[in-house]
Amino acid sequence: MRRVSLVTVLGLGLTTVVAFTVPASGGLAATALGGPVRPVRTPQGQALRNVRNQVTTENWSGYAIAKYETGSNYTSASATWVVPTASTPPGNSTGYSSSWVGIGGFCLNSACSKVDKTLIQLGTEQDASSSGATQYYAWWETLPQGSQRISSVPISPGDTVTASLADAPSMTHAKGGPGGGKGGPGGGGKGQTWTLSLTDTTTGTSWSATLSYKSSLASAEWIEEAPYSGGILPLANFGTATFDPGSANGGSPGLQSSDGIVMSNPNGQTSNISAPDSDFDGFNACWGNGTALTSCSAPAS
Repeated sequence: MRRVSLVTVLGLGLTTVVAFTVPASGGLAATALGGPVRPVRTPQGQALRNVRNQVTTENWSGYAIAKYETGSNYTSASATWVVPTASTPPGNSTGYSSSWVGIGGFCLNSACSKVDKTLIQLGTEQDASSSGATQYYAWWETLPQGSQRISSVPISPGDTVTASLADAPSMTHAKGGPGGGKGGPGGGGKGQTWTLSLTDTTTGTSWSATLSYKSSLASAEWIEEAPYSGGILPLANFGTATFDPGSANGGSPGLQSSDGIVMSNPNGQTSNISAPDSDFDGFNACWGNGTALTSCSAPAS
């Protein structure tokens, strides 16, 4: 999730980054913050899972691959997606949505009784107001710090964005051995040096930064999210968001249906996800309203 943050200047690793708030317009909140997954829980306290064994959450929809299943640390991830067009959900004056790739912030066991509090992520925001105002922008974040706007890369609906994050020292000096797919290098240690990059391939503009962050390396994920500002915000109608391709630890994530995450937002919106595409590195997320999940078809590979 993402929440309102103040203007700050952060010295992070090798790069000094200026954090901007996004000007509020048409009643839209300025900016938001990502945070750990918030699973819907059964009376026994376990994460609610659907018939496809997918976790149901209040704020995330997409796919995640986790160390508790694979035994692997995740030191890099990437994603390409098309920035969706946002509109206001019925019965709300505003709607918000975030598309991103990240490492951490997911369940630490199959019951999701423990949630990872570390999360490094970058993506795009798509918001709309009933006044007709909209805002689109790129951002990055390292919890528990507030989100930082990437002002040098203007974002418009329909743009194709590619984002990646990688811990180079862990990739080079991993304690574990190399592997592919859901496996890959080990690592961890007392902290990492991360390289983040984001490119709008439609406009040819790009951004990158290097920073220090201590991640659990416990998961990699590709997410469409309902952001946070004093509570989970109404999820903007984003229609269909396409994530394709994605990677983890330098290779295909090898997505399986059981890696999926669906959203049942407390404000009444839903987000379903398709089955993985034919090469298991992409999917669609599909917006819905009410209690039933909207049907969602996989993208062509």
